[in-house]
Amino acid sequence: MKLINLIFGDPLKTENIVSERLTKTKALAIFSSDVLSSVAYATEEILLALGLLFSFFFSLPIAGTIVGLLFVISISYWQTIEAYPNGGGAFVVAKDNLGEFFGLIAGAALLIDYTLTVTVSLSAGANAIISAFPSLAGNTASICLSALLVVVVSNLRGTKESASALSIPTYFFIGLVFLMIVCGTFSSYTPPKSLPKKLSEPMSLMVFMLVLRAFASGCSLLTGIDTIASGVTAFKKPQYKNAQITLLFMAVILSSMFLGITFLAHKYRVTSLENETVVSQIAKNVFGCGFLYYCVQFATACILFLAANTAFSGFPRLAGILAKEKYIPTRFAKLGDRLAFSNGIALLALVVTFLIIIFNGNCHSLIPLYSLGVFTSFTLSQAGMVRYWIKNRRDNWHVKVALNAFGALATFVTLLIIIDSKFMQGAWIVVLLIPILFCVFRKINRRYAATNVELDLKNGGVGELLKPIKNAQPKVVVPVSRIHKGTLAALRFAASLSNDVMAVAVSINQREIDRLKLTWRSMNFSIPLALLESPYRSVVNPFLDFLYEQDERDPEKGKAIVVMPSFVPGKFWQNILHNQTATIFKTALLYRKQKSEQTRIIVEIPYQMKI
Repeated sequence: MKLINLIFGDPLKTENIVSERLTKTKALAIFSSDVLSSVAYATEEILLALGLLFSFFFSLPIAGTIVGLLFVISISYWQTIEAYPNGGGAFVVAKDNLGEFFGLIAGAALLIDYTLTVTVSLSAGANAIISAFPSLAGNTASICLSALLVVVVSNLRGTKESASALSIPTYFFIGLVFLMIVCGTFSSYTPPKSLPKKLSEPMSLMVFMLVLRAFASGCSLLTGIDTIASGVTAFKKPQYKNAQITLLFMAVILSSMFLGITFLAHKYRVTSLENETVVSQIAKNVFGCGFLYYCVQFATACILFLAANTAFSGFPRLAGILAKEKYIPTRFAKLGDRLAFSNGIALLALVVTFLIIIFNGNCHSLIPLYSLGVFTSFTLSQAGMVRYWIKNRRDNWHVKVALNAFGALATFVTLLIIIDSKFMQGAWIVVLLIPILFCVFRKINRRYAATNVELDLKNGGVGELLKPIKNAQPKVVVPVSRIHKGTLAALRFAASLSNDVMAVAVSINQREIDRLKLTWRSMNFSIPLALLESPYRSVVNPFLDFLYEQDERDPEKGKAIVVMPSFVPGKFWQNILHNQTATIFKTALLYRKQKSEQTRIIVEIPYQMKI
């Protein structure tokens, strides 16, 4: 068995693709792991922004406002599920209803969102482990990269875990969090007497900006709400109704967990610490340092890593959709040997690795980049739905327009708040990156369109290409450096094509050239050998100049055919031991602009090495 098959598994046939319909219970666990996992860091981000003193006054009101926004967005996506029963991601909705411009903006925002979801989830999961085992402090990036490796290999294998198995860590986490909330709510606790009961004469503007900043940080809770709307087809029938009910349950569970954790943080006067998460501090206050505490930390790490795994499913699929539309290279639309979008998985893994190394796995440094892309896609999706209802005018469309319009307005205002409060903390990177990705998408799409026009048979030239070649004796040029078995094979093939064959060598090393001339004479070749001088030690340029001279000779014979000798090492890694001259020649011949529109024929004669 090959090592690659041992790691990633044997190839699967296309007919092995199985679409398993999910019940509401299983779908809630699978589609909601991303958004539910955000309770592990959303409260912490609010407390970090406010500080201990201001969190005592503002953490609960901010949490309540975010929960209100959560239900506004959930109601808006309730309408999206009804309108797009085959799955309505932000890219699809925006492109269908608002046009290509806004669709590509949404697509760029979603790709950034998926990338940051993986990075933030892995970082937060690493923090949960370090909180339980402080001796691991300073190894955040290493833990993130180790978890990333497991997630990437799992996705490249294409193994589809059973829905029941995926449900276990999600419901385990939900159960432990609710147990912690109930126990913490009814336990006795005496707060420190040093904290003031009310804030005396605060500086209004400073406090207002602080609250906005905390609100923007806490909105990281809402990432992933649109996952259910994008995966309606995975539900059992009636699909869109089951998806709507699941969305409602997800909103209720998420809001309850978030408010409960924020309340306990307020009750126990928890603040953000460098090497211990807020959830860990609350769990210690409620359960002590016993078995249940470690269960909470383990469950938190599990659901965060599961959230990263969910993004590894969404990113490649979105990339596949964009590739089919010819906005990114089409290779991203192809399934790998294990029926997974391997190219998209590999790209996401590379980008996440880069972010983890650059930010050293610091979750707090990544959060400012996180929410902006999410709320951009939220706003465009809901604006697209407003346009959808106006165009289609289905039952109660006035009410539906109002709901989606209110959702679009609420998410747009939140987006402006995030940009204003987080811009200098790193959000400017996303603000800059979205239009850059948009321009890349458009450039790639136009390139594909131009290629299709160029190759289309309707544009003429077919008769010339189909015209048979009679009694052709084309000009053939064979570049050589020394005589070996590969060279002999190329010369033999060239002689079979034509009587007009010329071998060419570029003089770089005089000793090698003298040896080549001696060997050429001793073997009595009938093919003439041309020796080219190269005072600047370039091999390619003298050869190309000679080739163009041959093109002008006997123009009725067309461009000279190049027969390229090469040899292929027995092992792939052995290529680094050789100069790859044939590859350099081919690249120069294929991509150098020519005045003539006639196609040059390049034939490579590879000699397969046995070792």
